[in-house]
Amino acid sequence: MSQNIEIIGYDCGWGCQDYGCEDGPDALDANLICSNLEKIGHSVRWHAALNIKSIKKRDELTDKETSLPLVVEASERLATAVAHSIDNNHIPVVIGGDHTAAVGTWSSVIAANNSFKEFGLIWLDAHMDAHTPDTAHQGKWGGWWHGMPVACLAGEGVSDLAKFIDDRPKIDLKHFSLLGARSYEQGEDEFMQRHSAHIYKMPDIEKHGFESLFIKSLEIATANTKGFGLSIDLDGFDPDDAPGVGTNEKNGLKASDVLPAIRGLSSHPLFCGIEIVEYNPHNDKDGKTAELINKILLSVFAQD
Repeated sequence: MSQNIEIIGYDCGWGCQDYGCEDGPDALDANLICSNLEKIGHSVRWHAALNIKSIKKRDELTDKETSLPLVVEASERLATAVAHSIDNNHIPVVIGGDHTAAVGTWSSVIAANNSFKEFGLIWLDAHMDAHTPDTAHQGKWGGWWHGMPVACLAGEGVSDLAKFIDDRPKIDLKHFSLLGARSYEQGEDEFMQRHSAHIYKMPDIEKHGFESLFIKSLEIATANTKGFGLSIDLDGFDPDDAPGVGTNEKNGLKASDVLPAIRGLSSHPLFCGIEIVEYNPHNDKDGKTAELINKILLSVFAQD
């Protein structure tokens, strides 16, 4: 089935201390990605990057608190683009940029579908991204905003992001699964357990296999929900497959396991979109990570 796809560049690094991923969307070969998706039968629109990285000069920021208004504006720009995409019957594909993208992407999708707390998320990541203001000090990089999107979507992060678009929590973590976690803090782990999130750490994946746990995650994301999305942080992959990220973590997911498991996912009737984030082209090697992004999209939107 041919689908209408819109690819949106979230050129934001304001949510972290390493700004390299803000250049991710513009570093990709838009023509190659679009033509490859068109070859398998889809209609593709490439939305220019949202010009988020030019909102302010970096040397004007002194700490993460001064960057919060920039993350909020970035989220607003992304949410608007995603809403416009949905209004025009396109499937939003967000490429970033740091993982604060999740606030704009999924808040917008959930608001458009009126699926508050009835929306599933499958999240591939080396990190849990579940810090709240109370635990942020535990986090890497000083607990910057890209370490908080899961908590924010669940309604318990910093207020400007937790109440973004709507005061209501966007997701209920009983519909949420995280695959690939291997670098996280105690506060995040406790948060996830308290909210009955489904967490599959690397030892679980090594024991049971990625495909079987992904199938289980898909069942969780689609049971008694109005839709679901896929959020992929490229650092969830092993650095051998995805060196071009902000924070490499060893012993991660293997592309050879992930790509077959997600093949044809977009054909699921409840599929609402995908984001692929934390692409830092400055750290890439021989274009491996850029190629992986292309392969992920071709797999998710495969029609055979």
